Formats: sequence, C-alpha cells, structure tokens
Amino acid sequence: MDDEPDITFTIKNIIEDNGFQINSFNNRITALKSYRSNFYDLVILDIKMPKIDVFELYIQIKNPK
Repeated sequence: MDDEPDITFTIKNIIEDNGFQINSFNNRITALKSYRSNFYDLVILDIKMPKIDVFELYIQIKNPK
C-alpha cells in the first residue's frame, strides 16, 4: 500500500511483469476491506504516509478481529 498512485502502479507493473499476482491499494480502508488472512505471501506497506498510522494498519492486518 502506498499513498501515491504512480508508485503503486509502477511497483504493480514490475511485480506482474515477473509473473506474480498482486493487489495494490492507495488507501487504508480499501486495503483492510480487501485483505484476506493467510492469502498473501508478502505485504508491502509505505511507512511514511500522511494521516495514517501504518504500524496500526499492520497490527490490524496481522491480528484481524
């Protein structure tokens, strides 16, 4: 997840060009609603995002209620 769509688009294209499937998100709410526990092998989060405590997002992903 990154707050800059250009960065998310570029990373998504590079990863897909190497044969991997990817879901990318630019906001916390959509990321949380779309997240599926035990589905992803890797989660990449931008830790310097305005108005979002990314460490809290990580906790919510790691320990869904």
